[in-house]
Amino acid sequence: MSIRSGFKSRSALGVALSAVLMMGAGSAQALTTFQQDVTTAIDRGIEYLANIGAFTGGSGDATGLATLALLEKRASGNPADPPQGYSGASATDQARLRSAATYMMNQTTANGAGLASYRDGQRMFALALYATTGGPDKSVLGTTETLKQVMDRLVDKALAGQNDAAYGANEGYWYYNGKGSPDSSTTQFVSAGLASAKAFYASGKSGDSAFNDPARAAAIDAALAKTKAAYERNAKQGSDYGLTVDGNCQVMNATERGHGYQATYRPSLQQTASGVYIQLFGGSNVNTPMVQNYMQWLRNRYRWQDLDSLGNSWSGFSYWYYLWSSFKAMELMRQSGIAPNPGNLGPNDLGTLPTASLPTCTVRQENKDPATVARPASFGAGGVGAYAGETKGQYFDYASQIIGHQCYDGTAPVNGSDGYFGCNGAPSGWNTTARQSYAILVLQRSTGGACVDGDGDGVCDEVDNCPAVANPDQKDSDKDGIGDACDEPPVAKCDLDGDGDIDKLDISAITALRNKPASANPKADADGNGIININDGRACVLQCTRPNCATQ
Repeated sequence: MSIRSGFKSRSALGVALSAVLMMGAGSAQALTTFQQDVTTAIDRGIEYLANIGAFTGGSGDATGLATLALLEKRASGNPADPPQGYSGASATDQARLRSAATYMMNQTTANGAGLASYRDGQRMFALALYATTGGPDKSVLGTTETLKQVMDRLVDKALAGQNDAAYGANEGYWYYNGKGSPDSSTTQFVSAGLASAKAFYASGKSGDSAFNDPARAAAIDAALAKTKAAYERNAKQGSDYGLTVDGNCQVMNATERGHGYQATYRPSLQQTASGVYIQLFGGSNVNTPMVQNYMQWLRNRYRWQDLDSLGNSWSGFSYWYYLWSSFKAMELMRQSGIAPNPGNLGPNDLGTLPTASLPTCTVRQENKDPATVARPASFGAGGVGAYAGETKGQYFDYASQIIGHQCYDGTAPVNGSDGYFGCNGAPSGWNTTARQSYAILVLQRSTGGACVDGDGDGVCDEVDNCPAVANPDQKDSDKDGIGDACDEPPVAKCDLDGDGDIDKLDISAITALRNKPASANPKADADGNGIININDGRACVLQCTRPNCATQ
């Protein structure tokens, strides 16, 4: 079952029905020990956010991240369980989401036209997902403005604050409060917010007509295309720390490329990871040449433990966002439905390179072997071997590392630090709520509600029935869920012997199959009703290529 089905319908009803159906199917399967531990860690982590006031404005500029973590909460650690959104949330979580939405909406109105890239980027992706999964609007919340008015405010000031052509090679970036230096740390947040806003404005296609705004959706596309071009234009080799005079670690291969904290800097793990999803937002896909160059850089320097050993000058403070930004980039590609071309790198190639013979400034890590990873004692007994059988790869690397850092002493009443991802040698972070939210978002396989449109047809990949070929009409003549533009040639009805024409031999074969299910021979089910009967024979007679269905 595809993990990208959770937000497949953008209407509130569609999300609710999808969640009910999928949770029923996913929950029928017993959870593995690791999935159970991930479920527990998410629940503990969200309770910690609630206890520190993250959903009532106590987190300040990180409220959007906490809200997103609650919206993308899953019923369990089973990847078949979809994110809950608003409609699928419990009464307690819905109350928390309404509080957070009210705070962010009223604050946005009060903030006026001034852009704050970190803050407003978060608000865009949180409020967009809240709205498109059924979150109530002004009439329930009692806010000063509607969701559409607030999103328009956020989007308009983001678009106005983007560096324009007057900035030359730095066109397409954002700075902390609008135009300025080509800053990647702020650009990543605005880009992510706009990508989610694009889904908000396109939501009218699935019933939320109050949000539909083609003009703003087109303006977002243009802005994200400029940002994509900037990350291609300013891509560099090496890394931001090394043994040479200019601090550039050894180049691992001639075609690798990455991005630094600012466009003039050498690449770092965190900013190169965000550079991948920024290119995806701008219309690239896994097979776009520069995305492949970024993928080479990341594969050459893959890490799940920390950032310090690589020597990135931003140290552990960016570790938690690195986990989410790099996982989000890979998950967007996994969910797109577009496979890497032969010879190209895909998300599952990270962590597969050996660690031997590397320069000392590049301490690459390999994927963990789940059978050798110890289960943290706070989750129960088992120790080493408890996770044997889990899929090896990026998700297990990141998630097992994260849950190992969660504080929990198991005493009653609950300890004030219970659920916080700050124990057992955990790397530091810039903001407690942000750090906590990033950890939860990785455990939830979050993509931030972003719209990625790899074929440029105006339909987000996650709901596109043909994501690799442009088909804006989404035509699906045979109703098999695959758009006509990507579908295999349809089965030629009535031509049972496959000789290219329909004659008495075919009609006789259809007659012999009367009253059998269509699965006996789909070609014989001319009317597509699932059963082969006399009506199919009559329909096929009309398709005969010669009088009286003669064979010659």
